[in-house]
Amino acid sequence: MNLDIAAIRTFVAAVDLQGFARAARKLHRSPGAISLQLKSLEERVGCELFQKSGRQQMLTPAGEVLLGYARRLLQINDEAYLAMGGLARGGEVSFGMPQDFAQTLLPQTLARFAGAHPAVSIGIKVGRSVELTQAVVAGDLDLALAFGVSTADSAPAVGQLAVRWFANPDVSWRRHDPVPLLILDQPCTFRQAAIEALDQANIPWRIAMSSGSVSAVWAAAEAGLGVTARTRLNAPTSVSDVGDALGLPSMSPVSIFLLKSNAVINLTADHLELVIREALGEIIA
Repeated sequence: MNLDIAAIRTFVAAVDLQGFARAARKLHRSPGAISLQLKSLEERVGCELFQKSGRQQMLTPAGEVLLGYARRLLQINDEAYLAMGGLARGGEVSFGMPQDFAQTLLPQTLARFAGAHPAVSIGIKVGRSVELTQAVVAGDLDLALAFGVSTADSAPAVGQLAVRWFANPDVSWRRHDPVPLLILDQPCTFRQAAIEALDQANIPWRIAMSSGSVSAVWAAAEAGLGVTARTRLNAPTSVSDVGDALGLPSMSPVSIFLLKSNAVINLTADHLELVIREALGEIIA
């Protein structure tokens, strides 16, 4: 029995975009055609893949099992297609990410993608989430990861990471003094989260250092200049989660979005997107 790759692609798009209508827009098909294609796939595998939960279509246990295989099938299919035709033509693809991912996601992504596409030129931009989002919208980047960026038309978050208070374990702070914050310049999702959490807890704070560099913030934390609100990504070994010890308030997880330019159809960017999703899943897990 052979599975229809086109139906598999539709299935994965419906899951990733959390809806048949969004999948229809991405694949340039009508919602009715998407429903028929997924119904045909269910008949082929002999199981229902989706079940209604309110207005949403949720995966059944069988759908969850198929999803893992579906991603692998698409990755192999796309690699084979590009290996037979796309590699000879080369091409370009650009990808942006916050500095937090540069030492974790970037090496994994480049190694996997370059191995399958040695003739493709990859442009990498490491920067702030706001800058990366603007670059994707302007068509200057094909893909970008961004923290806490969402619009009504954007795809759902691809994951979440816990936000914690980090500092040198020996940092000195008396509870009645303002919390010395080490934060990025505005606009910054983590800066806003830290200030809002402290304000809601009626804990006074002061900005001990503000910078445009994540590395500078971590260096200040290592030096014991204050506390910073970040995820564990790229946290130096010399800093610790000091939230409980210092009695600091908890913060909500930060969402991660994978933004994609709609400027042109780029099959190479489509495959890079799959590689990024796979690598990101491993990091979040």
